[in-house]
Amino acid sequence: MVRVPLLPRWLRWVGACAVAAFIFYTSILTTPPPNPVVPGKPDLLPLDKWRHFLAYAALTGALVYATVDVDRSVRFRLLFVVGVAVLYGIGIEVGQSQIPNRYFSLGDAYANAIGTALVTPWYLVRSRIQFQPVLTRLAVFA
Repeated sequence: MVRVPLLPRWLRWVGACAVAAFIFYTSILTTPPPNPVVPGKPDLLPLDKWRHFLAYAALTGALVYATVDVDRSVRFRLLFVVGVAVLYGIGIEVGQSQIPNRYFSLGDAYANAIGTALVTPWYLVRSRIQFQPVLTRLAVFA
């Protein structure tokens, strides 16, 4: 059994919201960074798609960790986490379509969903992980 530290619930949700806020900030409020082209290197998957992939893997991972002790079935938690992450990604894409010089990209939405799917095997190994509460003083607020 692998032991993993378990922060208080409120702190885990703050972390998940911070990741979502970072995605919102970089997707809606700022100008997108350029996609550098490296001469002689094939661009199999553009850097833009990697950014989406990794951002939504981070968001889904944060949501998984935030909901680890929710008293619901594994199926419910999986559907909740994946649903929230995918809907958030679609919402961000729709929001971008309302901003000048930005647009809705189906490719970005797919990259978001693939990043989300990367974290779902967590539910297969969950039974082999034991969570150890930490920061017991902060747990008063959970």
